[in-house]
Amino acid sequence: MATPNYDINYNDARFKSVENDKQTALNNINNTYNNMINQSDKFYQDQIQASKDYADKQSEIQQANTNFAIDKINQQKEYARKDYLKEQTGAYTDWQKQSNMYGANAEQMAASGLANTGYSESSQVSMYNTYQNRISIARDSFNRAVLEYDNAIKEAQLANNSALADIAYKALQTQLEVSLQGFQYKNTLLQTQINEQQETEDRYHQRWQDVLSQINTENSLKEQVRQYEEKMAYQRERDRIADEQWNKQYQLSLASMYSSGGGSSRSSGGSSGGSGSGSSNTITTAYYSGKIPSATSQAASSYGTFSNGYQPKGIVGYGALSSTGKTTKVSGTTLNGTKTTTTQTIWKTSDGTKWVWNGMSMKYEKY
Repeated sequence: MATPNYDINYNDARFKSVENDKQTALNNINNTYNNMINQSDKFYQDQIQASKDYADKQSEIQQANTNFAIDKINQQKEYARKDYLKEQTGAYTDWQKQSNMYGANAEQMAASGLANTGYSESSQVSMYNTYQNRISIARDSFNRAVLEYDNAIKEAQLANNSALADIAYKALQTQLEVSLQGFQYKNTLLQTQINEQQETEDRYHQRWQDVLSQINTENSLKEQVRQYEEKMAYQRERDRIADEQWNKQYQLSLASMYSSGGGSSRSSGGSSGGSGSGSSNTITTAYYSGKIPSATSQAASSYGTFSNGYQPKGIVGYGALSSTGKTTKVSGTTLNGTKTTTTQTIWKTSDGTKWVWNGMSMKYEKY
């Protein structure tokens, strides 16, 4: 008989169950941590965006303040320009009045006899110079004011640039700190996720190994059962052969006994089949030689015997025998010293008592 194949079936449903459970556990871990990572990304991105929005607002406020300051300076420049134009117009008007040949000043000089004289000419030159000096002084004053206002605007712009740069720097510093915190937290989540994945892999690997061990144990038990059944089948075959040999020897013994006139003898009136009730009945078999026990003779007389002529079909005090359908092995020794094992039927009487025939004592014994 061919040896069964005990190769591991890795498509066994138990292996698949472990794999399915492992995949479900890994999916749960990944879903949980991926959600946490996505939420942390959004949280830190929102903080970074809040820092940018705050910086933009502060820059907007700073720019508005600077623009307002420059607007005020430009207003002052405009006032200075108007003052300059007013002074220029006033100087021209005054000069026109003083230098008018028909004006009050000309009449006063004419009354004094100074008209058309050198003094008159000098006076005209003096008035014109005064006019030019006023314009020059007004222009210088205006130019200095414009320069101061322009410098003030430049300073405001520089201060604004410095303030904007400071706002941008602080905002960038905040954003970098938040980004670093987010990066570190995300790394922590990823490391924890990897650790839990590894623990899950290890746990289900052990379960897989347990299934493998269980299958190997089952195969080992199957092999033990197979070997036991094979051994029992071999033993039954040997017993069958031994029984056949014993029966052959027994038949040969009977044939030899009857042919030599050594068959069973009986007193007058006795039965050659061993069914008589006389106490002088004797018999010789491969296992027994002598008088048949009286209880056996009485039972044979009451219930008859089987085909061997001496084994009764009943037991005195218990009644007739019926087969249980089962057998048992009985070991014994023949009269010539040969040890044998025979298969005997297990009998029962009406009260349920079970019996087995013992050829060496020539009587039934309780089983």
